[in-house]
Amino acid sequence: MARQALVLASISFYQSANLTFAASIAYYSLLSLFPFVLLVLSITSRIVVGHNDANGQTLLQIVLRALPGNFEFLTRQVQELAAAPLNLSLAGTLVTLWASMGVFGAITSAINHAWGVERDYSFFMHKVIAFVMMIAAGVITILALVLISAVEIVESRWFAGVLLRFPHLAALSGYAYRNAPTPMFIFVVGLIYYFVPNAQVRLRDVWFGAVVAGALWRLTFDGFAWYVRDFSRFSVHGSIAAVVVFMLWVYFSAVLVLFGAGITAAVARVRKHLPQQAPAAPARR
Repeated sequence: MARQALVLASISFYQSANLTFAASIAYYSLLSLFPFVLLVLSITSRIVVGHNDANGQTLLQIVLRALPGNFEFLTRQVQELAAAPLNLSLAGTLVTLWASMGVFGAITSAINHAWGVERDYSFFMHKVIAFVMMIAAGVITILALVLISAVEIVESRWFAGVLLRFPHLAALSGYAYRNAPTPMFIFVVGLIYYFVPNAQVRLRDVWFGAVVAGALWRLTFDGFAWYVRDFSRFSVHGSIAAVVVFMLWVYFSAVLVLFGAGITAAVARVRKHLPQQAPAAPARR
C-alpha cells in the first residue's frame, strides 16, 4: 500500500500546480515572518519570566535551528524587534494579526489543492482556519520558549555537576538539540495534514506522509546547508543573497510539505479503494 500511495502521489504531484502554491507559501512567509515574531515577542514579554532581549535570543535560536544557514537579515531584524518597545495599539495589533495570517492562508489553500478536495473553504472559513493555525503556531512557539528557558535553568542549577562528571551526556543533549527540528517538523505537518484539508481525514492516514516529508526535509536540509555554506557562490551578495536563499529554502520545504500531503491523500484513497484523481489546475484569469 505504501508503494502504491507513493506512486499515486508522485503522479498527482506532477500533474498539479503544487509548485505554484509552494512559491506562494515562500512569498507569504517572508511577508508574515516578522509580524508573527513581533506578536510572539509581545506576548512572551508579558508571560515569560526574563528580559525581552533574552526571549528574542531564544526565539532566534529556535528559528535558526530550522534554517540551513545563518541569515544575517533575519538575525538583525529579530534582535531589533526584541530590543524595541512592543506596546501595540488595538489598530496595530489587528494589522499585525492580518499580516501574520498571510502564510497560513497560503498553506491552507495549498494543502486543500494537494489533497484534491472537491470544494474549498469559503472566504470567511478560510480566514478562520488561517487564524486558528496562526494561534496554534504561536502557542507552540511560546511553549517552546518556556520549555527551553526551563531546561536552561535546570541544566545550570541542578545538572551542572552531573554534566561535569559525565561529559558524554552533554554530547548526547547537543545531538538531540541539533536534530530536534526533524521530529518537530513531522509533528507539525502531521497536525496540518489532519486538521487543514476540507475532507474526511483519518489519523492513521496522516503519519506515513508526514514521516516521508520529514525524512526528505532532513536530507534536503543537510544538502542545502552544505550548498549555501558560503553566500559568495551566488551572483548577488549581502542581505539580498540571504533573502533569496531564505525564500528558496522555504520554497523547497513547502514543496516537500505538499508532496507529503499528496501522499496522505493517496493513502486515504488506497484504503478506500478509490481511483486516483489529480487535483485540477487553478483557472487562468
